[in-house]
Parts: sequence; C-alpha cells; structure tokens
Amino acid sequence: MPAIPQKIRPVRLAAAVAAIAFLLMPAVAPAAAPARAAAVLRQEARWLDAIVRGDRTTAATILTENFRHTTSRGKLLDREQELASMTKESFTMNPSGQIVDFAGDTAVVHGLNTLRQSGKTIARERYTDVYVNRGGIWMALAAQETDTAQ
Repeated sequence: MPAIPQKIRPVRLAAAVAAIAFLLMPAVAPAAAPARAAAVLRQEARWLDAIVRGDRTTAATILTENFRHTTSRGKLLDREQELASMTKESFTMNPSGQIVDFAGDTAVVHGLNTLRQSGKTIARERYTDVYVNRGGIWMALAAQETDTAQ
C-alpha cells in the first residue's frame, strides 16, 4: 500500500474524527430528549390547569409576550386577549396521546384534549402547542386546536 502523503493525513484524520462524532451524536441526544419532553409536558400541564382554574397570573408566566392562539372556532387571540378571556371553567381538560418534537430550543406538542363536564365528554380537540426555551423555562409561543367533530 502506498504511503499517504503527509499533507493529506491530517485531512483524513479530521474527516474520520468528524464522522465518528457525527455517528455518536444520535446516541447522546435521545438520552436528553425524555427529560426535555418531561419538562415541556410539566409546563403544558401547568398551563391547562391554569386555564381550567381561570388563573391568569400563572398563565401569564407561561405565555410569551408575542403568544398567539388560534381557537377551534378559527379565532386568533393575542396574549392579552387570551389572558382576558380566562375564567374559571366547569369542565376538565384531559390530554392524551401527547407527542413532543424538538428543533433546537423549540418544542412542539401534539395531542388530543378531551373536555369533560359532569362526567360527560363535551368536546374533543386535536391540538398543537409550540414552546420556546427562554433561560431554561419552556414558554408557550403558539397554540391551535381543531374540534374533532368538524
């Protein structure tokens, strides 16, 4: 086998190291994903609880300044409108099938929310909530629901 010229060796070594590092990254990243997803879902649960209780103070700590909400009826609310519309509710929200996807410091939660009142299902909504990580805190940037009856 012919000897590799001296000037090519560092390039091949760097390429090999980069390839190995790239192959090892997926093995490391998923280990952090469950903890990140759990943190996002804890914030999601706090938010849903605040909505049902009509707790504007807690909700205000979760919503970004430029938060937008597209309701299941197609109405677009900004942060102030969202907070102003909050009142104590007589129903419960029961999320299920939640999937959390990440793109850097952005998390997207997809799920199904079943609203129940007096033991009866009053609505089922598919939803997507978008969070951004700001200083270690997952903040809601956007929300959208679709009524599954439509």
